[in-house]
Amino acid sequence: MSTHHTKGYLLPARIASAGLAAVACGCTVPHIDYPKVSRYPDSSCRRIVKPAVAVTDFDNRAGFTGRWQLGSGMAELVVNELLRKGSVVVLERVHLGDILAEYAHQRKRFFRAEGRSASGRLKNAQYLIRGAVTDFTVSGDTSGWFGSPRASVRGRGTRARVTLLMHAIDIETGEIVASVKSEASASSGWFGAAVSYKGLSFGGETFFRTPLGRATAAAVRRGVARLLARLPRAYWQPMVAEGGPEQVIINGGANAGIRCGDEFRVRETGRMVTDPITGEIIENIPGRVVGKVRVVEVLPASAHARLISGYARRGFFLEPCKPERLAK
Repeated sequence: MSTHHTKGYLLPARIASAGLAAVACGCTVPHIDYPKVSRYPDSSCRRIVKPAVAVTDFDNRAGFTGRWQLGSGMAELVVNELLRKGSVVVLERVHLGDILAEYAHQRKRFFRAEGRSASGRLKNAQYLIRGAVTDFTVSGDTSGWFGSPRASVRGRGTRARVTLLMHAIDIETGEIVASVKSEASASSGWFGAAVSYKGLSFGGETFFRTPLGRATAAAVRRGVARLLARLPRAYWQPMVAEGGPEQVIINGGANAGIRCGDEFRVRETGRMVTDPITGEIIENIPGRVVGKVRVVEVLPASAHARLISGYARRGFFLEPCKPERLAK
């Protein structure tokens, strides 16, 4: 499908041609509302909200038949890499049953009430990360695990290769929002000593010193980096976290660049218009402006504002506006 460039965006040809046809017949060109990044308080402040993700066991499609639990082991390595990157919130799902069992134990009368976990506080995942190992081989292996029961040719060493497929699925819609393929290989060199993989633990310190371990680590590292780069980004926007007759608490403070004296219009929650055929969101109708607030105190992660007019309730949106000139 051909494309046209319009104002820095890449438009499908059918949209561009429709717009040209509309101009030719004197009709108003339909407005295409592209996602916008909040510019408050300035264009340099773009605080990304970390998405919550959960990782499931990988599928073993490589034909590996050794004693390693390749699917769960690879998922653990992906979790560790996600935590190391720090750009998402990682939730436990594989062993969620253990967490729920501990929670159930705490509700029993044998346990003290002090320190109990509060109910209804488990986080919801936005994206589910799943994947498959499609290649997990070592050429010239002497263990017989990798389809090569004979010893390697003398002087040629061994070569390992790992290939991963990784997908990120939007849990709300079931749509695959990102899909990547990651490949890596490593060699022991021409005169490298043969490795007995049967005596190693997958993911252990010794494992990562082998060609297969180095290839596994590189494939996981590259795959996670590519997947994170393709995840949709959600930017922070000011909202009412708590509303009262006089004081309003905003969901951001110094961490979002809010300052004393900043003023906001309070807008009710709007509604989304969906296509009756596809169900896709085609327009967002903003809610009514119902109030105005001015920030009087800034905390590290929140801010307190005074209600100037109207009212504010939890979940209402805030739009920055220029502060009025104060009376002398």
